[in-house]
Amino acid sequence: MHVIVVYDVPAERTSVYRKLLRRRLEHLQYSVFYGELTEGQVTAMKNDIQKKLEPDDSIVVFESSNPAAFEFSTFGDVDEPGSRFT
Repeated sequence: MHVIVVYDVPAERTSVYRKLLRRRLEHLQYSVFYGELTEGQVTAMKNDIQKKLEPDDSIVVFESSNPAAFEFSTFGDVDEPGSRFT
């Protein structure tokens, strides 16, 4: 399953989610993570996120079992998503 996670949290809490998400996903930009996970890994990640949530935290998890469903373009000095794991 292909997953994109984005978050918008108070500055002092960014390290909480960065550490949590880097365990399973590639860090693309400040608050954007991407990767391919099993359904069990996605469930575990969501459970971990829910345990860390505080009232001002906002996290969005995009999931797709069809890799063709994620169409993307990159501009500037950036690697293609997923290229750091190949």
